[in-house]
Formats: sequence, C-alpha cells, structure tokens
Amino acid sequence: MLPRRPLDPKVQMDRHTSMIGTALAIAMALPQAVLAQDLPNPFKSALIDSLVYGVYCAEGPIELQEAPDTAAGVVNIVPGLPEMRAVTTLVPAQIGIGFGILIEAREGLILDPATVTITHPPYPDTGIEVERWVTSIDGDGPGLIGFSFEVESELVTGRWTFEAEHQGDLLFRIDFEVVPPALLPDLAQGCSGAILS
Repeated sequence: MLPRRPLDPKVQMDRHTSMIGTALAIAMALPQAVLAQDLPNPFKSALIDSLVYGVYCAEGPIELQEAPDTAAGVVNIVPGLPEMRAVTTLVPAQIGIGFGILIEAREGLILDPATVTITHPPYPDTGIEVERWVTSIDGDGPGLIGFSFEVESELVTGRWTFEAEHQGDLLFRIDFEVVPPALLPDLAQGCSGAILS
C-alpha cells in the first residue's frame, strides 16, 4: 500500500527531491497493516526455511505458558505437531478447530526472542483484537504457531493475521479468513471433541 513536467534540470531535481521526501513522509505515516498488503500471502523472510499453513484438529495442552498479552493470559503447549487437515487460509469458526503454521528457521539459526502477534476481529465479550506472546523459532525442526477455538467468544469471523518479528525483522505474515462453519462443512466436522480445556 504504498505512488512532471520537466522545466530546467535544477527545478527537475528539486521537484524529484521534494517528491521523494513527500513519498517517504506518506509511507512513514501509513499504518503497518496497510503497507503489509503489498506482501504475498503467506510471506516468509529469508530467515525462514519452511512455512506450512492450514487447519488442524486442536489438541488439549500438556502445559500452559504465561502470556499476559493474550485474551486467556496463557498459550497452550501441545504434545506434538498437528497434522494439517487442509492447506488453506479459510478456517471454519468451530470449537475444536486449530489453525496456524508449522515453521522452521534456516539451518543453524535460533530466532530468539520472536514476538508473535495475532490480530483478529474484536471478541464480543472483551473487545480484544490483538494478542501477543514471545517464543523462539529455530532450524532444528518445525514448531507450531497456531490458535485453537476453545470458547464461543473466540468464534469471530473475518480476517485473522498471524505475524512474527525478531530484532525488528518481519519473519512471517499470513492472513486467514475465519468463516461460518456452514461454508466449510467438511473441515468443520470431526474436531469438536478434540480439545479438552
């Protein structure tokens, strides 16, 4: 989301310099979300070796890690990596559904800390739209960065954006579209009993 007449060479240069300054001022004033629209979906930086995205059946956690900048105040640590039921950015709003990415950094890299941010439509009970936590992403094997629907108030439809940064560098960004379960009946079925809180 980002834009002559020649007079004489000096005026042309001054106008060009002025246009660059104006363009930079506009670009700096634009929200990051607007600038991010120029990125492919999904986007992964050169620091990331692999990124697999999709929908899976959520599992109950084996551990909870404190994450005060999330609605629940914790993130779930699950026993293993899920199997993607579908490689898609369309997600049914259904309890028991998980969605997100399996991600691995380039071999030998340890991206720690990596700040994960999920932006979504506001929850009806709290108005929360942004959730954030810190993790690490390394090259020793894929890890999961995802979200699972556990309570009714989380079932908000619309765009959900997952992204992570390390030392100011954007590592990845992906937009999911959460839709009513009736639009994706095959994906919506079969996971409702998968998660136990």
